[in-house]
Amino acid sequence: MQIYGHRGAAGEAPENTIAGCLHAIERGVRYIEIDLRLSADDQLIVLHDTTLRRTAGVKGKPSTYTASELARMDARADGPPWPRKRNCGVPTLESLLKATGKLKGYQLEIKPDSKATIKRISQHLAARFPTATAARKMVVTSSDIFLHKCLKEMAPHIRRGMVITYPSEVPTLIELGCEYSAMYWAACDADTIRTLKKAGKHISVWTVNDAAMVKKLHKMKVDSVITDYPSMALPLAAALQR
Repeated sequence: MQIYGHRGAAGEAPENTIAGCLHAIERGVRYIEIDLRLSADDQLIVLHDTTLRRTAGVKGKPSTYTASELARMDARADGPPWPRKRNCGVPTLESLLKATGKLKGYQLEIKPDSKATIKRISQHLAARFPTATAARKMVVTSSDIFLHKCLKEMAPHIRRGMVITYPSEVPTLIELGCEYSAMYWAACDADTIRTLKKAGKHISVWTVNDAAMVKKLHKMKVDSVITDYPSMALPLAAALQR
């Protein structure tokens, strides 16, 4: 069972920052889940929320700031105490990828947005990962059906995962040809997992911050869990697999 660091390691370090991802790598993480949005100068940047208030303490949307302005911000406003400011800005996807070469895999989540924005993000991803080899570490996840349709047309070689909250969404995931199921932990039941396994889908479960749930999901034979606390989940998963 793979362990994905949620937004790097959101319970242990500043989320969706290079510092947070490096912290996760130091703890042994080799897979992370991060969120992508667009900056004012049309670059892919790593941020979860629609605004900067929670993580950076700044008014406004990321789309009103350039990538260089976002990188100079301090995204430690929410989350655990973190004494060092270095690498705590809002990074571009490119800068984060360069800093995290040890990683074996990324889930890149795209939040629902306007069709124009979704189409532009899809164009960026298709250009950045133009071949199956270039995209070998990447899975693009989203609950936005338009995103899946865009990527399927523009870059069918990029693996996709549907973010689902309810078992009733599984038929849509299969219809869209997604390889991954990014499933809310409360939606995991034996029937749903059986259906996904029969369809050959990778079952990735979010956000799993409880040791007992990690054990339960391992017993249910899910493929990966996404956690804010990889320092807890990694050694536990290793012990369970032994």
